[in-house]
Amino acid sequence: MRLESISLTNFRNYDGQEILFHPRFNFFEGLNGQGKTNLLEAIYYLAVAHSFRTGQDHEIVNWNEEYFFLKGVFTQEKGRSLVEIGYQQPPGLKIKVDGKAIRRSEYIHRHPVIIFSPDDLRLVKEGPSVRRRFMNLEGSRLKPRYYRQLKEYHRVLQQRNRLLKDMKNAAVNQALFEPWDHALVALGGDLIRQRLSLLQTLEKQACFFYRQLSASAGTLSLRYLATVEVGNDPALIERSFSDRLKKTRSVESKRGCTMIGPHLDDFALLVDGYDAKKFGSQGQQRAAALALKMGEVNLFRVSTKETPVVLLDDVFSEFDLERRKQLLQFILDGEGQSFITSSTPIEQLVRGLNGGKKIFFVHKGKITVDRIESVN
Repeated sequence: MRLESISLTNFRNYDGQEILFHPRFNFFEGLNGQGKTNLLEAIYYLAVAHSFRTGQDHEIVNWNEEYFFLKGVFTQEKGRSLVEIGYQQPPGLKIKVDGKAIRRSEYIHRHPVIIFSPDDLRLVKEGPSVRRRFMNLEGSRLKPRYYRQLKEYHRVLQQRNRLLKDMKNAAVNQALFEPWDHALVALGGDLIRQRLSLLQTLEKQACFFYRQLSASAGTLSLRYLATVEVGNDPALIERSFSDRLKKTRSVESKRGCTMIGPHLDDFALLVDGYDAKKFGSQGQQRAAALALKMGEVNLFRVSTKETPVVLLDDVFSEFDLERRKQLLQFILDGEGQSFITSSTPIEQLVRGLNGGKKIFFVHKGKITVDRIESVN
């Protein structure tokens, strides 16, 4: 897949900007705080109608403005498409593909794009919400069904929590919980199975890259951490989920929220069987996070039959020379389109890539072409 061009209006610190991209490598240089990451966020948003930095669309709108608008042209195996995405509160988000309106649930999986950023280390070092968001976003991008079921699950969860809050203040007929419990178990059980499948597939890809990146001969694995019992029997998840909901009902009524389900689940990155968050060295944690992202690129390539667009946001400063070379080689081997920002001098990276490239300069929300280089 390739992104030929993008137009930004009122997106973060960009008042208005139109850019034509190189089909292979695109470099962006400039001081911190000028808009390099904002541009990568715009590319990502144009591809999947979500930000990799926030779940709140209104936060993306330029200061003192009421809307943002993105437009771009993607080229894929099936042809070219013009994408337009606008947001205003109200009425909210609107997406058009070749002039035809489309819902976010139908759009999110169309354009494979992967972001590498220093924040990826949060997947190893921070709390469950970061990893849940990763599973939910990647699951939704790979399978439209996952996105639809996740939305429905949270709708049911909201209704059930409302009942639990009512129980705190007055007697509630227990029979009212039955339909919501049944729906929560069915939807939640299926989400858990899809997450297990996602992590199993991703683990195979990431483990290969971890061995290349790590100085030791360690093994990377991913373990799903569920609030219910999981196993090879699909029915076991539903039985465990249903039983635990009944057992925790009294505690839930006191707290006014549902304490069991995939909305509270997590996963761990393990190095040689030990939790990298607790026991991994800084080098192991960085290698694990990077291997997970590399595995993600391959997973999308296999699943979508398209080479994902790769966004690298100042990640080279996070690694030593050897791992920079490994990451650059990975990008070269992928033969896809890349967008690269770096606080490391651009010349060092340019010399490491034998391919056509376009170099841009970013300053105060304005992007200009510095130079274009043909294939070496």
